[in-house]
Order: sequence, then C-alpha cells, then structure tokens
Amino acid sequence: MKKILKGIFVPIVVAIILGYILGKYIYKTYNDNLYASLSSSKLYLIQNGEYENISDMRMDNNNHNYVYYIDDDKYKSVVGITKNYDNALKIKKIYNDDVIVLEYYVENEMIDTKQEEYEDILMKSEDLKQVKEAIDNILNLYQSDDKIRLISIN
Repeated sequence: MKKILKGIFVPIVVAIILGYILGKYIYKTYNDNLYASLSSSKLYLIQNGEYENISDMRMDNNNHNYVYYIDDDKYKSVVGITKNYDNALKIKKIYNDDVIVLEYYVENEMIDTKQEEYEDILMKSEDLKQVKEAIDNILNLYQSDDKIRLISIN
C-alpha cells in the first residue's frame, strides 16, 4: 500500500512544484512587458467608402482630403480620424451622414502628440472652416506613415 501511495503522490507533488516554479517564471517574464505590449488607444475612423480598385477610390474622393488602407483586398477611404466619439459624430455631420464610423485600436506610440491639439480645436470649434482644417491636419499626420497597424474588435 505504501508503495502504491509513493508511486502516485510523489509524481503529483513533483508536478505541482515544477508547475508552480515554471508558472512563476513565465508570469515574471511576460508581466514586465504586459502593459507596454497591450497599451493601446481607441481611434474612430470615419470611412467614406469601400472600393474594389484604387482608381474608383480616387475618383470618388477627389473632392476632399483622405487616407486609405487595404483590408480584405478592398480599398477603404478614411475622411476623418479622431480619438473622441463626439468628434466622430461632428465629422459625420459634415459629410451628410454618408460615412461610417468604425472603432479601431492602435498602439499608443503611433499617435502623434500633435493630434491632441487638433482634437481640442475640433471639439471646441463650431466654425466649419476650422473644423475641416483640424480634420485635414489630423489626416496629414497619418498620410506619411504606412506602418500603422489597426486592430478591429468586432
């Protein structure tokens, strides 16, 4: 009977101790970078359309400033980017509600500090010219960088 108990309990105790030690090691390794890796900011993209090819997108968006991205082999044009949902609704009104507001997440390092200034102008202003200028300035921040990864949670 003692031999059977030793044969069962010793491996179980060793497995528990080994699991505890490995668990602590893995937790310590990933905990250091956990918040840095998962820290992100919510962005609202105001999408003007989805197109099969780039020439259709350019033709449909030639009247305003925009950026675009490719998703599922379709070109998607964005006429506004903001961190504030109220600003997204303000931008949507400017484009006569013909646009879609999409929620994405982006790494904190990808957001330019100048965007905060433009967001404040966008939030406080009711003047159409100032609002459009702030929208264009935010879009210009994203036009030069093609390495931004957007994360959608749907």
